Amino acid sequence: MEPRGVIARRATASFRVAVALGLLLGSAAAGLAQEPAPDTEPDWPGSFSLFDSETRVAVGGFVQLDLIHDTDAIATRCEFVTAAIATDGGTLAGGADGQTTFCVNATRLTLETRTPTRLGRLKTFISLDLFDDPNTPSLRMRQAYGELSGVLAGGDLLLGQAWGTFVDLEAWPDILDFEGPGSAIAVRQPMVRWTKGVSGDVEIRLALEQPGGGSTAGTAVPSRWPDVVGVLKWIYGSGSHLRVSGILRDVRASVGDGPAESALGWGIAGSGKALLGATNNLVFEASYGEGTGGYYDDGAPNAVLDPTNSSLELLPLFAYYVAFEHEWSQALSSSLLFSSLEADYPDAQPRDAGRRSRYGSLNLIWRPDPQIMFGIEFLRGERQDNDGATGTDNRIQLSSQFTF
Repeated sequence: MEPRGVIARRATASFRVAVALGLLLGSAAAGLAQEPAPDTEPDWPGSFSLFDSETRVAVGGFVQLDLIHDTDAIATRCEFVTAAIATDGGTLAGGADGQTTFCVNATRLTLETRTPTRLGRLKTFISLDLFDDPNTPSLRMRQAYGELSGVLAGGDLLLGQAWGTFVDLEAWPDILDFEGPGSAIAVRQPMVRWTKGVSGDVEIRLALEQPGGGSTAGTAVPSRWPDVVGVLKWIYGSGSHLRVSGILRDVRASVGDGPAESALGWGIAGSGKALLGATNNLVFEASYGEGTGGYYDDGAPNAVLDPTNSSLELLPLFAYYVAFEHEWSQALSSSLLFSSLEADYPDAQPRDAGRRSRYGSLNLIWRPDPQIMFGIEFLRGERQDNDGATGTDNRIQLSSQFTF
């Protein structure tokens, strides 16, 4: 996160709070309308007509408290980022003998509307959480987009900020840690995306997305072209799916005021969810790329710029995770997860650059009601630097979540 002045931060937070409160108050007033307008979706659970118009609105979210204890030093208190674990002789600060944190940053507020139009159904979605400042809860925009259904050859057109097309949310493991496995492809950014079902069980997605995400070891400069992403998804059985995704991106950097060097980054990923009987699931993702580090939770660089000859070298990266999920009963479930990420750094990269990370978790989650969740999770992370230095951290997390 870039540094900001205290006054500017407070002003921005105040503005966001005012916007959020305005949305809630306007929605509450709209709820006075009792009869749905024609051609709306009166059967949409939890929605109401907006001032008796054809637009229907739903407000949702949850309040979450995480009680976290770490046994070793890690620079991220509310998220388990394996790249932030201190290694032998490293410079990461805090909690060498353990630390305890109470965190409400995962708390979320959502606002969704649906409106019939001449072009098709229009959906808008806004999502906020409290992770703008990881150390002090303050509002952050997660998603803000509009989506038209049934346009452009019968496909759906999304414009705005949403989860990246390279991300497979349906293969996300059922875990308590907000960050998730460092090997997971997880990014939200502005985009233009087209989605179409080409048959009853096959779907394609094509997108142009915000370029230049992630860092370059050197001086990064704006990319000339948007990231191009394509996805082919196959749905089978009752809730299972397989996805193959690909991405092309322009990675650029320069030394000082020198000429910009550029390279074509690319990546491929396979992911999915498999139902194993009535009570077991398997979710997984495996990916490889060069120049795609900015798409991962652990945030490896996209490339390395050698200042001696201004050569730009894309960083190869291989990552995967697999999680087994089991339902003990209708209200009780567990997830066992392992993930790994490895970056192939050149020798010129700094010695303390994180070359490899491992992430594992085991939890027990109790949902006595669809609106209430309690859980306990054990996490272990390992980090290895470019010079061979290593570091580990064990974490216990207790979570509560109340959904509205």
